[in-house]
Amino acid sequence: MKLTCTLVLFAFLAASAGGTAGFAFLQIPAGARAVAMGGAFTAVPGDPISLYWNPAASADLKESELTTTYTSYMMDMQAGFAGWVNPRENTVIGVSLNYFYGGSFDRTTMEDPLGTGEQFSSNSMALAGTWAKPLSGSISIGATGRFIYSQIDSYNANGFSVDIGGMYTPSALPGFAGAVVVRNAGVQTKAFYSENDPMPTEIAAGVSQALLNDNLLVAADATLPLEGDFDFAAGIEYRPVEMLALRTGWSLSAKDTADNAGGGFIDAMGFGMGTSYNQFSLDYAWKPCADLGNTHRISLGMNI
Repeated sequence: MKLTCTLVLFAFLAASAGGTAGFAFLQIPAGARAVAMGGAFTAVPGDPISLYWNPAASADLKESELTTTYTSYMMDMQAGFAGWVNPRENTVIGVSLNYFYGGSFDRTTMEDPLGTGEQFSSNSMALAGTWAKPLSGSISIGATGRFIYSQIDSYNANGFSVDIGGMYTPSALPGFAGAVVVRNAGVQTKAFYSENDPMPTEIAAGVSQALLNDNLLVAADATLPLEGDFDFAAGIEYRPVEMLALRTGWSLSAKDTADNAGGGFIDAMGFGMGTSYNQFSLDYAWKPCADLGNTHRISLGMNI
C-alpha cells in the first residue's frame, strides 16, 4: 500500500494525466524555460532541452551545448535533467540523464502501523541517447532511446523506451514550426511486483511562431497520453531587451491538478525569466500549486 501511494503521489506531482502508467517520473517536465511556458515546447527549435521534449527539434542546433536543470519539489522531492548535444555535419547526437529523488518515508508494518523508526527512500533515473537529422530545408526527424531504472525501498523495476519525432519549419512561413512526437513508447522489462506496468506513452503535437524579429515566441501543444487524459498547453516568451526573457504559460493538466488541490486559475500557470551572456544562459521557473506548495526550477546552459 505504501508503494502504491508513493507512485500515485509521483504522478500527481508530475502534473501528468491521471492514468495508471509506471515510471511516472518520466513525465516531470524538464527545463525552466519550457515549464515557465506551460510545457508548450514540442515545436520550439534551437534549445538543447529538446532532448526531453522532441528529439527532432535538436536538429536545428548549430553548436555543441550543455544544459542542466534542477527542480525543487515539496516534501524533500527533487528532480534533475542534464543533457549534451553535439552537431556533426548533417546530424546531431546527444546524451541525457533524467533523475528523480522521492524523499524519505517512514517505514510502517502491520505490527507497527505508526512506524518502526526506520525509513526508506525512492530513486529513479533514465539514461538516454538521441539522434536527429534534417531531411531537407524544412523537415527534420529525431529519435531517442533510453534505459530506465526505478527503486523504492528494496523493490526495483527497469525498462526501455523510445521517443520518435518530426518537425516542419517551412521557408514560406518564417518563424513558424510544427511538430509531432511520440514519447516514452516502450516496455517495462522488470516489474516492482509480478506484473509489469504500462509505460507513460504519449503523443504530442505542437506549433510555435516567432514574431517581432524573434523577440516574441508563442507556442501551443496538444498531448494525448495512452494512460490518462488529454492535455493542452500554451505559452509565450517575450524579450523586452536582448539579455532578458519573460515567460508565462498555462496547461489543462496543471488546472486539473490545481482544482484537486483547492487552487484557482493562477495555480494552473507557470512563470519565469531567463538571461544569457556570451556562451552562458540562466533560466528560472516558478510553478504554484495551491495547497501542495510551489515548485522551482533553475536551468543552466553553456555552449562548449
